[in-house]
Amino acid sequence: MQQPFGTRSAYDIFKGGLNNLARDPTGWFFGPSSALYSSENIAPVAPVMDDQLTTEQLNSKWLRAVNEERWTMAKAEGKSYAEESRQYRRTVYMHDEWVRHRDSNRFFRNMQTIVSSGVALNLKEELAFVTMTAAFIVVANCFIDGYTGLDGSQHGAILGFLPGPLALPSLPFSISLPALSLLLVFRTNTAYGRWNEARTLWGGVVNTCRNVARQSNAFYPDTPQGDDLRERMVANTAAFAYCLRAFLRGPDDNEKLRSQLMDLEAKGQMPRAQVEACMAAANRPMFQLAAMSANLKEADIGSMDRARIDTSISLLADLTGACERIFKSPVPLVYTRLTARFLTTFLVLLPMGLWQVTGESWNHWATIPATFVIAFFLFGIEEIGIQIEEPFSILPLEALCDGSIAATMKEMNTKENLQSFDFGSPSQPRLDSSQEESTRDAAGTVDTSAQDATRDASPSVNFMAAMTAQEAKQAAAERRE
Repeated sequence: MQQPFGTRSAYDIFKGGLNNLARDPTGWFFGPSSALYSSENIAPVAPVMDDQLTTEQLNSKWLRAVNEERWTMAKAEGKSYAEESRQYRRTVYMHDEWVRHRDSNRFFRNMQTIVSSGVALNLKEELAFVTMTAAFIVVANCFIDGYTGLDGSQHGAILGFLPGPLALPSLPFSISLPALSLLLVFRTNTAYGRWNEARTLWGGVVNTCRNVARQSNAFYPDTPQGDDLRERMVANTAAFAYCLRAFLRGPDDNEKLRSQLMDLEAKGQMPRAQVEACMAAANRPMFQLAAMSANLKEADIGSMDRARIDTSISLLADLTGACERIFKSPVPLVYTRLTARFLTTFLVLLPMGLWQVTGESWNHWATIPATFVIAFFLFGIEEIGIQIEEPFSILPLEALCDGSIAATMKEMNTKENLQSFDFGSPSQPRLDSSQEESTRDAAGTVDTSAQDATRDASPSVNFMAAMTAQEAKQAAAERRE
């Protein structure tokens, strides 16, 4: 039974690493390799079902290797750990998660899992290459410049005919480090901006879908046809969210999308022909928006109410286009490639820059761990930018579609909840939109008739007032005489 990485001893980890290196030295650095720090005679852990794990275990089971069989299957399908593990980064925080997140023990907890962290597992080949380069430079310089034995005795250079040790002055690294830092900071900030915008857009999708359901409940008439159209509108809105998620997740999400659409068809909320047409559509989110517009066209509601719901549907179209813009437009590739080349060159040459600085250590051996630590954090910063640059595969879209949208709209559209909002008197039933418009038109007709009668009577009133004023002037003149 294989042990999780965090519980294995340092000797087992070192032995497993040597076994990997002995089996395939080239592949361990540059290509597919066996499981990190594992031996051939170690059996994989039996797969654990998702519903058997807590939220914390579900989010970190790749890091702790509790589902090694799934990782083995992913490797057999040609998927990398970085890609397959993205589904376990879709974290939804509630009260308990926030309490743990700001716990004062987070520093010790994070340091304990540094070896099994996702960044370390994603960068194992890069870190191994840079660390082995540092080890090669240290060993080569021992042969070129001499070395100190374990007993403290000095030994001469075996390759003394070579011109000096493999070393570089530290000044070039000091000059180039600020430029590299700016590149990494800009790369990470840009990637986080894309992630934050994607989450904001999906917040807008959630709110607008809820508004469509709320407006349908308020404006659709309380008739059998109105109830059927209202349920279909809610179903089409949920299907729109499913289609948008499937588009952003790729072909691997098609089976789940079909299953969810078939569930709506089984409930009588979507015809089978629409399910097949949606799956065959080139742009499924826009197809569902067209279905929502067709539903709105059939509803017997007033023009103002129709315009309000149509505005919400138009907003969903705008949010869909914004998500497509983020998904189809990465950070300029020339910037990403230059940053990767700059960082790789800097770290490969770094051991030669640290050679003289670590001269106080035994045979400059401190060059190796110093190179590893610096490479881990610099590569890690660049890796974070790469991982969050495409945000939709790490955002919890399933939780947003199933919980925040579908479940909430279903609760809003239940008959019990709709009836609980009827605060009017039983003798005064709620009017639908067409009846309200007729009432408003009748009231407007009455007001217009009253205004016309007043306008028609105004000449007679004005004539009588003028005669009264003239008689008053004549009486005042007689009194003066």
